Amino acid sequence: MSFIFKLAWRELRASWRRLLFFFLCIGIGVGSIVALRSMIQSLNRAVAGEARALMTADVQAETTREWSQDALAKIEKVARPPLVEARTETIEAPTMLRPADEGSGGALMVELKGVERGFPLYGDFKLEDGRPFDFALLENGGAVVAPLLLERLDLKVGDRVRIGEREFEIRGVSKQEPGSSGGFRLGPRVFIARADLEAAGLTGFGSRARRKILFKTADDRQPELVKALKAELGNNVVNVRSYKESEESLGEQFSRAENYLSLTGLVVLVLGGIGVSSVTRVFVEQKKKSIAVLKCVGATGRRLTAAYLAQVLALGALGSLLGVVLAKAALVFVHARFAESLPPNLLYDLQPGAVAQGLGLGLLISLLFSALPLLRIRRIKPNMLLREAEQDAPGRRLDLGRALVAGLVLAGLLLLTSWQAGSLRVGVFFLGGLGLTALVLYLAAWLLVFLVRRARGLGTFAVRQAINSMHRPGNQTRVIVLAVGLGAFLVLSVQSLQAGLLDEFDVARRGNLPNMYLIDVQRDQVEGVREIVAQTTGARAELIPTLRARIAAVNGKEVDLDAEGARRERGRLGREYVVTYRPRLEYNETLVAGKFWDETPSQEPEVSIEEGLRGAGGIDLGGTITFDIQGRKIEARVTSVRRVDWRNSRTGFLILFRPGALDRAPATFVGAVDGPTEEPARSRFQRAIVDRFPNVSVIDVADIVRSVSRILSNITLAVSFIGGFVFLSGALILVGSIAMTKFQRVYEAAVLKTLGAERRVLLTIMLAEYGLLGLVAGLVGAAAANGLSYAVSRYVFEIDWTFAPLLNLTGVAATVFLVGAVGALSSLDVLTRKPLSILRAQ
Repeated sequence: MSFIFKLAWRELRASWRRLLFFFLCIGIGVGSIVALRSMIQSLNRAVAGEARALMTADVQAETTREWSQDALAKIEKVARPPLVEARTETIEAPTMLRPADEGSGGALMVELKGVERGFPLYGDFKLEDGRPFDFALLENGGAVVAPLLLERLDLKVGDRVRIGEREFEIRGVSKQEPGSSGGFRLGPRVFIARADLEAAGLTGFGSRARRKILFKTADDRQPELVKALKAELGNNVVNVRSYKESEESLGEQFSRAENYLSLTGLVVLVLGGIGVSSVTRVFVEQKKKSIAVLKCVGATGRRLTAAYLAQVLALGALGSLLGVVLAKAALVFVHARFAESLPPNLLYDLQPGAVAQGLGLGLLISLLFSALPLLRIRRIKPNMLLREAEQDAPGRRLDLGRALVAGLVLAGLLLLTSWQAGSLRVGVFFLGGLGLTALVLYLAAWLLVFLVRRARGLGTFAVRQAINSMHRPGNQTRVIVLAVGLGAFLVLSVQSLQAGLLDEFDVARRGNLPNMYLIDVQRDQVEGVREIVAQTTGARAELIPTLRARIAAVNGKEVDLDAEGARRERGRLGREYVVTYRPRLEYNETLVAGKFWDETPSQEPEVSIEEGLRGAGGIDLGGTITFDIQGRKIEARVTSVRRVDWRNSRTGFLILFRPGALDRAPATFVGAVDGPTEEPARSRFQRAIVDRFPNVSVIDVADIVRSVSRILSNITLAVSFIGGFVFLSGALILVGSIAMTKFQRVYEAAVLKTLGAERRVLLTIMLAEYGLLGLVAGLVGAAAANGLSYAVSRYVFEIDWTFAPLLNLTGVAATVFLVGAVGALSSLDVLTRKPLSILRAQ
């Protein structure tokens, strides 16, 4: 053991400059994983850990209908002291708000929240001026609004606004809202008193108000309260849950996000592993004579392999520690750049578990990717000191030891990916996809070497020499194309997908879709709304009757959302559906199964379901579904299954009834309209609708598109940042590959200088070689990125895919420039060294 450690230490001291990039590659990979996992774990603690503050209660009962006297009596029966320590009630409803001053134009959709004294039970509610929230601000027609509302409608504290049929005075501006998750919203939040919201006429028939009763109870009595409320209220119309259920759900989502993002970090680390493999292979190649000498004096292949393996593990440990330092720097950057967009209580510290994982992964990747190159030591014989080339084993003989190590390496990589993904299945698919991409890039590099071997006579002397350099013994062409091409592939894929998604949300280029939606229109308001639309746009508004329905039973069996088998289908079976009735299919609907009804109304209920609903809880063609529609149970037979092209849908429904069964049911109407596109006509149109019909809400698609675009931009920035890490890892492998083959380049440059070559010629040779490598890597990466973006666009997002020539040209040009610049700068010392001393050394 003493010999092994002494040799490892001696080689490490002598070769540390050559192996510098070894631990840089490991460091960047480990740093990305530690930073990503630490960030997600901190978010988990900040958000999922604050689930009680997000819900503002220990337990809540929620419904989209008005509380019946029977339901309230059952709640009073269960939710009483000492089981319940405090309770309060809220109502949330999206609606329109406009300035009370008739001279002020414009209207804006807001998320209105009516609260009672005692709200919130948990969480902080602070105003912009530093004061804590006081319910007195809402009494007698007061409102507390989000800052965005004042900005959008040019209002200030003290101004009056109209919501529904009542006026309110703005008395405060919120800075920190209770229950704010920072997610997607239809508009800024506005707080008023619950009684005032009821009096504003916004909770009548057809409203989309969500009523919640919030309870505060002791931690050890939460399960008892939830169980008692569910037993009394049922689980179909009233949803009862505790904050711990939300905490568990959020925790699972964050864990899943952490695992998938760690896979991205693992890509960087695997790229570093490729660099490690390359360095180890070239390093052993350079040390062949030293190894042969050591074998002459009695050293065995096993002891030499152990010594160099100890050196690899030492470098892996150093690289992993460097990665921890880089991770901390990345978190400092995130704090400085994105703190305003992240939860205020988020900690930007390294998490011990993430650090431990990163250190372990760094060592394992170092070991796995250096194992095969180190086996070459066995095949170096002492007699190679008398020969120029080493004696290889017969080509056809199977090397069982090498095959066994290769199998262990693959198994180790599979375990690592499965560990990071938290799933063996995901790990297999990830490793398979990564291997397939690497294989394509490797084949492209092999094809490049194959072609340049047959193109020796092309171009000038410098170009011919550059081509010859790409297939010299010990060349790094395949490794460079693989690493740099994979980085370009990831970066260009993200940018291409972002461009496609933003184009898809661009309403201006999709003339078949509306730019506004009118909702909550009552039956007696239909003609009045059509009149305003016709006066403004000259077109007739198509208003569609809608009803709200829940699935109560499937094939006669009552839906129990708490049953073991139904939990997976809670999202489809437990939600409230908006349904309609009409006699025919729309232009964007295709019949998949069954037979669609004729235009004759029928009193026997029939439904057509969208194909995504098929299979939920046993729903299928020919079966029956019992719906709870406004308290009335209606059993309908499924007679057809439809496919809906949601991209080209002005309105779309998962469940469609045949006319006749619901014709007399009270319904509200919705409509898609093409309103004015320019301000201030757009604001005047919305104001005219809301002034005449205060209960009607106008959803401005342009506002939603802006919000979605902002979210997409943030996601793209984050993913592009990670892609940049991958690209940087590829650049480091490029630098290391150049450094490891520099001994060959120095000798070649010395010979060329002796024959009269000038530095300009040598620089041209290097630029031509690296430019060609960058061109191949960029072209292959761009082609693979287009293939991925096409597949994801067509088969995942189901959106149109458009080739982006400018993006591809820019990406390829940037790759060529980067590879050429890094290659030339890393080899500048080759141009400056004197040839005489180099030739004497040979």
